[in-house]
Amino acid sequence: MAKYITLDTASDGNVHVNTDQVLYVETVSSTAGDIFLANGTHKLTVTGTGLTSGFAENVNAALVKAAETSWTNAAVPVSKDGGLVFTSIAIGTI
Repeated sequence: MAKYITLDTASDGNVHVNTDQVLYVETVSSTAGDIFLANGTHKLTVTGTGLTSGFAENVNAALVKAAETSWTNAAVPVSKDGGLVFTSIAIGTI
């Protein structure tokens, strides 16, 4: 069964990302973070505030938790601990 991490954004609502499609995560700045997709040609750019306070760490922790949970728990939210605010998500090419 597929597993997802969920980012609760102000503009786009809850955005679900298939954990099998995440290659790696990078904090770009305090207002942007990237989730690079496994196909190697696309990324999701998350905009918000306070992202240097743990964006990559929180996404990675959600990926680990999703892998460790029962198949009946298909979606794991990405924590906003540290004052993170997710505003929107856009897909783009690398």
